[in-house]
Amino acid sequence: MKKIIKYTLATLSAVAILSSCTDGFDKMNTSPFGVTDNELTQDNNIIGMHFPRIQQSIYFNYGGWGYQYQTFQNLSADIWGGYMATPSNFKGGINNQTYFLNNDWNDSFWSLTYSGVMVNQLKVSEKCKDLGYETYAHFDAINTILRVFAMSRVVDQFGPVIYSRYGESMTGGVYDSAQDAYKLFFQELEQAVGVLDDAASKPVASFAKFDMCYNGKFDKWAKFGNTLRLRLAMRIVKYDADWAKREAEAAIKAPQGVMGSTDSYIISGYSWKHPLFTISHEYNDIFISANMQSILEGYDDPRLPKYGVPKSGGNVVGVRTGIPNLDVLADQYKPIISKINVEKEQSGVLFPAAEAYFLLAEAALRGWDAGGSAQSFYEQGINASFSQWGVSAGDYTSRSNLPADWVDPIREDFNSPAVSKVSPKWEDAKTDEERLEKIITQKWIAGFPEGANAWAEWRRTGYPKLFPILLNESQGEIPTELGVRRLTFTVNEFNENPTGYAEAVKLLGGPDTGATRLFWDIDKPNI
Repeated sequence: MKKIIKYTLATLSAVAILSSCTDGFDKMNTSPFGVTDNELTQDNNIIGMHFPRIQQSIYFNYGGWGYQYQTFQNLSADIWGGYMATPSNFKGGINNQTYFLNNDWNDSFWSLTYSGVMVNQLKVSEKCKDLGYETYAHFDAINTILRVFAMSRVVDQFGPVIYSRYGESMTGGVYDSAQDAYKLFFQELEQAVGVLDDAASKPVASFAKFDMCYNGKFDKWAKFGNTLRLRLAMRIVKYDADWAKREAEAAIKAPQGVMGSTDSYIISGYSWKHPLFTISHEYNDIFISANMQSILEGYDDPRLPKYGVPKSGGNVVGVRTGIPNLDVLADQYKPIISKINVEKEQSGVLFPAAEAYFLLAEAALRGWDAGGSAQSFYEQGINASFSQWGVSAGDYTSRSNLPADWVDPIREDFNSPAVSKVSPKWEDAKTDEERLEKIITQKWIAGFPEGANAWAEWRRTGYPKLFPILLNESQGEIPTELGVRRLTFTVNEFNENPTGYAEAVKLLGGPDTGATRLFWDIDKPNI
C-alpha cells in the first residue's frame, strides 16, 4: 500500500469529475497526442480508443498499477469472498478485515468504475450515433455488454446506483433501485446480443483492434452476454424465482448459446499488467487464505499450487482473516505464508468458462430447462476449470475427500476444525441443498482469483462455508456470523449529492451500513 496517499488524491479527483456529470467528458477523452477527430476516424479509432480504458476499469488495473486495485477490490471482495487474506497491520488492525469499513478504501470501487467505465461508455454511445449507428451498432452492443458487466458488479457491492439517467445534465445524480437496474441489465443484454447476432451475418467495421478478450469475434461476445445474463438471473433467484427462471431459460435457449470451455473472458494486451502481482509480490500485502488451503488441500486439488506459491517443502500455506495482534504477528506470518501465484503480465481471467457449467448445473438442480442434468454440468465445470489451469482432473470427481482442518502455522489458538463439509463426489450428497453446496464450492474454486463474484455468491448462498474472523472491530454494527453484506455509499455522494443519497438509502430499504442486505440477499433457504 505504498502509494495509497497518491491513490487517494487521484480518487478524489476522479470523484470530483464524476460529480459534475457531463461537464468534463470532452476534456477527459481528448487525445493527448494532438490528433483530430478526422484523423482518429481512420480504422475506427475515434470510437475504439475508449474500449481499452473501459475493459481495464472492470477489474481495475488501468495504467498497470496495483495500488488502485488494492483498494478497488482486493482489500474488500477478494478477502470477504474467501480467496485471500493479509496479516498487514493496516490502520492498526482496525479495517475491512475486522469489519470496520474504511471509506477511503471502499469508495474507490464506485468512483473508479464511474470514471473509467461510465464516462467512456457514454462517449462510445454518443460517437456511434454521431457517426452512424447502422455502421457502428456492434461497437455499441459490445459497449453495452461491458457496461452491464461493470455496473452489475457495482450494484452487487452497493445496491442502488446512478444508471439509467447517468450523464443527464442537472439531475444531481438520480439513483435507480438495484431491482430496476437489474431489469435494465436483462433488457440491455438481450438487445446487445441481438445486434451482435445481426452483425455476424454481414460485413461491418472490425472491432478486433480494440478487443482485449475475444479478438473481435461477435459470437464469443454474444455467448458472454448470454452467460452474464444467466449469472444475473441466478443472483435474483431468492428474490423472485419466476423472474430468475424466465431470464435464465431465455439466456440458455438463446440462438448463440452460453459460454463453452474455450470461451472464458480473459483480458490481455494494451499494457495489461496483473494487479495481484504488484500487491502480492512487490508490496508483500496479500496472500492465500486459510479457506483456500483448507478446502483445496483436503481435496488434494492440484490447482492449489497454481493459485498460491508453494513454500519450502512444496506446501501452499494460507492465513486467516481478521486475526488480532498484527503489530507483533505480521512480520512472523509473512515469510512463511504463500503469495498469490501470478506473473506480472499474466492475463486476467474475469469470467471463467467453468462458471457457465456451474450456472447450468444450478439451473438444472432447480428443475429449469437447462438442456442437461445437474451432475453432468457440475462435472463439466470441474473439468473445464482443470483444463484452464493445465492440470489433470484424474479421479477428482469420484473422491469423497473433505476439507482439511485448519492448523495455523504460528498460533495454535487460531486452529479450527474445517467448516466446509462437502466432497467433490456428486453422489455423496443426500439432499438438493448439499448438491447446491457442492456446485457453489466448485464454482468458488474455479473462479479464483476474481473475488467480487465469489463474495456475491457467498452472500447469496452462504457457500462455501468460510472461517469466521477472529477479531471484530465493527462495534456491533456487523455481526461476525453475518459478515459484510455490502459497501456503504461514498463520502462524496453523502456530501455532494445529499438529495440523491437520501433517495438511495430509501431505495436500499435499510440503513447505509455494511450489515444491510441487498435485495437479492435474502435470509431464507436456497432450495
